[in-house]
Amino acid sequence: MTKSLPVLLLASLLALTASAKPSDPQLIRVSYHSPTLNAERDYFVYLPPNFEQQDKWPVILFLHGNGERGDGKGELDYVLKHGPLFEAWCQRRDLPFVIISPQMPMQDQGEVDYIKNRKRTDIPQRLASGINPRPWFPRSKELLQGQLAEDVPAKQADPDARTNGWNTMAADVMANLDQVLAKYRGDPKRVYLTGISLGGFGTWYLAAKHPERFAAIAPVVGWGVPAQAPALAQPPMPMWVFAGGRDNGVKVRYFYPLLNELEKLGHPEVRFTIEADMDHDTWIRTYMGQDLYDWFLTHSK
Repeated sequence: MTKSLPVLLLASLLALTASAKPSDPQLIRVSYHSPTLNAERDYFVYLPPNFEQQDKWPVILFLHGNGERGDGKGELDYVLKHGPLFEAWCQRRDLPFVIISPQMPMQDQGEVDYIKNRKRTDIPQRLASGINPRPWFPRSKELLQGQLAEDVPAKQADPDARTNGWNTMAADVMANLDQVLAKYRGDPKRVYLTGISLGGFGTWYLAAKHPERFAAIAPVVGWGVPAQAPALAQPPMPMWVFAGGRDNGVKVRYFYPLLNELEKLGHPEVRFTIEADMDHDTWIRTYMGQDLYDWFLTHSK
């Protein structure tokens, strides 16, 4: 007995579906002209598995730390060392985000020891199978202890005055974000901003300058200043802030003035986690967990 046309079509469709494989994630270098530096530079865009099957994707904009600076070309791979991009690409985690990772120029930091002595062999790779050993720093010898609130040092109280921070590249970063939203199916209502150390400070800066652009932020081992509070409080910017209790470079006590000011202004979502046993490398624990990514997805503009 001859099969009817609908049955044949259904059988063909089922066969095609069975043979289809989910698309692999992609790591793309996107070139752009930097008006800030008057030079061509690249930034990374990570596209999750099955990217083509969804019209709009949530976006994470990640700002790296001081040690991952570079020329935006041959040195761009250094931004793979930490954060969501490391987790998604190098550690093969199925994170349902488009991830943007730009790179800061060297500016005056080229002679800093941990930059001057870094090696390309330190850059993690996406392996054919398995994942990279996770970096872990030796435990600090500092005793665990609480820290009282203290005003930030006067010379660091004005984020616009910094000469080698993400504030100097803010126009580039926001242009990168706009380009990705337009070209790579980014959802402008679900853009999340996070960064470590230098990038933590940069997270506060960009969020205060462009609060309308971000659905939630997560500064990691980088504090903000009270002058940024009004822009972040009305309407309240959902935030999850992370600090290391043993961090002697970015001390916990400098986080409190801004966070307290936000609460005074009626901000209902000031979430602050102190990893009391951790040093400056707190970001390793922050991004290797699942909680932050799940929390991001609960927020939309």
